[in-house]
Amino acid sequence: MTDVTTKYKPIIKIWKEAVPIPVVDHLYTEFRLMRDALLSMGSSEGYRDPTVPGTFSWYSPLCFEALSLQLKPQVEKILKTNLEPTYSYGRIYTEGSELVRHTDRRSSEIAVNLSIARDIKWDLNFLWEEQTLHIDLEPGDVVIYSGDIPHWREKYTGKEHINAFMQYVYADGQYKDLKYDTRPYLATPFALAQQDIQDEVNNYV
Repeated sequence: MTDVTTKYKPIIKIWKEAVPIPVVDHLYTEFRLMRDALLSMGSSEGYRDPTVPGTFSWYSPLCFEALSLQLKPQVEKILKTNLEPTYSYGRIYTEGSELVRHTDRRSSEIAVNLSIARDIKWDLNFLWEEQTLHIDLEPGDVVIYSGDIPHWREKYTGKEHINAFMQYVYADGQYKDLKYDTRPYLATPFALAQQDIQDEVNNYV
């Protein structure tokens, strides 16, 4: 693991080989299977992400919700603090995808971004101390960062790039009440989140 910063907050930390490749391969297969099954039924579900239009994305797929619990103890050890999981997210980028510069919402106080698959080098960029910090992740690598740091990706010129995002809040922080994204538990539908969370997402972009 390489520290990009030693500050407690904001945080950017790179964790190399965080997830073993056999597990990454399983996540790759399961998430793509989910997409392909929906497409085979003629469903357009998963193609409504306003942040990156045209990509397949899904809120809190079971495989990534489980991963958020598996990674939590080590992430807490790295950050030397306790966390509460909020939600996970998966996205399959395709040629022409572009992640516009943005900051994450409150439930993403700490984001854990896992590279699952890539065919070309495609940096995740952060605005860090008035400079652009470029981070390249190979499958299995993770970057842990504060969601309020502006970040983005340039237009993608490859064929397929898959990331999983596990989101947390500090257990004793200002957003501690957003545990599970205010849902009853992980892996439950977004419709069960409190109305203010739903409004925050609907007005996000």
